[in-house]
Amino acid sequence: MNLKYTGILTALAISAVMAQDATPAAEAAAAPAAQETMDAKFANVEQELAPENMFAQPAAVRGADAAKPVSKKSSKKFVYRPVYSQSEVEHHGRPVKTVYVSEKPTAQSMDMDQLRGFIPWNFTFGLQGFVGSNFLSGDNGRYEYDRYYGLIWSVGAFALFPLDEYNMAFKTGVLFEHDKVSNSYNDVFNEKFGEYRVSFSQYRICVPLLLSLKSAKSNLYFDVGVQPAFSVSDKIKVRSSDKSTSFNEDMMEEEYRQGMDWSIVLGFGIRANRYVGFDARFSWGLNNQYDNYNKWPINNLSAKSITVGATFYAF
Repeated sequence: MNLKYTGILTALAISAVMAQDATPAAEAAAAPAAQETMDAKFANVEQELAPENMFAQPAAVRGADAAKPVSKKSSKKFVYRPVYSQSEVEHHGRPVKTVYVSEKPTAQSMDMDQLRGFIPWNFTFGLQGFVGSNFLSGDNGRYEYDRYYGLIWSVGAFALFPLDEYNMAFKTGVLFEHDKVSNSYNDVFNEKFGEYRVSFSQYRICVPLLLSLKSAKSNLYFDVGVQPAFSVSDKIKVRSSDKSTSFNEDMMEEEYRQGMDWSIVLGFGIRANRYVGFDARFSWGLNNQYDNYNKWPINNLSAKSITVGATFYAF
């Protein structure tokens, strides 16, 4: 019986020794296979995260394609540094700008122009309104320079046509304009010397033809151009201070008024947001408005105006 137990224990001991000798050999045989598996996994990950497999060729996109910079569909969320960030920006204590690229557009989606800080010109149209001061002035041979001044306002529509992507655009439109100017002078009228109050009331249709200029990263723009104005109504009124003498005359009906005026226009403005902007303009008349009028010395008068206004964009 003891011999039987002794044989069993001896067999178990020999089996344990043989198992210990076989384990290093098995591990040595399995190690290369495991290393190859890990290398393959890293290679697959590295290939998936390669830039050419994640992103399309860089391009400035807008509109419906603005939020589609990823050419390969993926459920992952990628983070990358924009190309316009400095490579050593961290060394200067500045935050690094990062961009989260996803497959679907969201409320926070941005196009490449916005990422780079560029503000492009886009075709648009809308409404404008201006109010300011108007001056009707000229040298009529008096002892002083004639000047009539008063209020001017205009309302109308405009359209903006880009000439390039960021810097130049053509702006035109139609404005209905009215001004009323007046002044008092001591003079002789109908062989009677006295103080006379002279006023003009004018209506016209203006067509500004402007070149708008700005920098690529600015909402501030400058306007320069010309403006033809077509007279609709123009009336003069002269009245003495004692009210003994007074007369009104329609300058258009009597053909003393020129049918069209030309002006040089200079201005600037800022687009505050997508729908609202603010403008300031200065207009300098190039021609005399009246010809061959003998009742009162006004034949050398031309107009100048300074106005400010608001612009409302459709989109």
